[in-house]
Amino acid sequence: MPTSIVTVANQKGGVGKTTSVVNLAASYANMGKRVLVIDMDSQGNATSLLGAEESARDTGKDVAQAILDNLQLSQVVLPSNTEDVDILAGTKQLKDVKDKMEGKARQHLLLSSLLDGDDLNKYDVVLIDTHPSFDCLLLSSLVASHYYAVPLFAEKSSISGFSELLAYCSDLRPLNPMLMLIGCVITKFDRSNATHVKFEKFVREVGKSSKIRVFETLIPMSQSVAGSDAASQVLLKYKKNAPVTVAYTALAGETLPLLKGKRLGRMTTPNLAALENLPGDFEAVPELSL
Repeated sequence: MPTSIVTVANQKGGVGKTTSVVNLAASYANMGKRVLVIDMDSQGNATSLLGAEESARDTGKDVAQAILDNLQLSQVVLPSNTEDVDILAGTKQLKDVKDKMEGKARQHLLLSSLLDGDDLNKYDVVLIDTHPSFDCLLLSSLVASHYYAVPLFAEKSSISGFSELLAYCSDLRPLNPMLMLIGCVITKFDRSNATHVKFEKFVREVGKSSKIRVFETLIPMSQSVAGSDAASQVLLKYKKNAPVTVAYTALAGETLPLLKGKRLGRMTTPNLAALENLPGDFEAVPELSL
């Protein structure tokens, strides 16, 4: 299996990017894959969840240091608390990287030296966690990736952030012409909430008209997520049989066959024209108030 690099992004915060990255990583590893998580968020939540916060602080091994000092992957990668999952730690120093590199000619290549070497070949999947901002950290993550995936929460601002991200990725295509939207996943879903049910139907209809894959798996709202965060454990360790854990396992099974390394040949791209009136259409859905 060739290495597949996937950025998880949305310009809306709180949609479950970090939760999705960490628990997909654990699920892929549980399926026999070697996984690398790159934490490109200065808050370092993925680093904390994977139990590498203290190690990163003690050793000085983190993604910001690697970028600033042009280090190799083997020099900064850390083991996590989950078997077959390694991490490039995210720390507050990423703010310094952003301040130093924003607007520079090579701002889109911050991860290139890290991910171009032979060290990457030991991993089947690389998952990049991002923060909700159009800056050089997100730009360099997308330029280094083969795919991107978008978590969506059942509210208008989440959809609007999705639309903005698609337009942004379309604009950066000259820098990474083979970047492919693998799909979006609805998170924090409450089947008993009529608004959420209506939102799901709306998103799937928009997906069909816009040539955007909406994964069949729904990630349910769950208190187990907060509990696993507090315990700094992935869901498979914290509560293996919880519905949200089972859902992430199912999502891993749904996405893994789509990951085939760097894409070649003709690309399928989202129909951005069909998304131009998305906010208006969203408000017009009967009885939908968010």
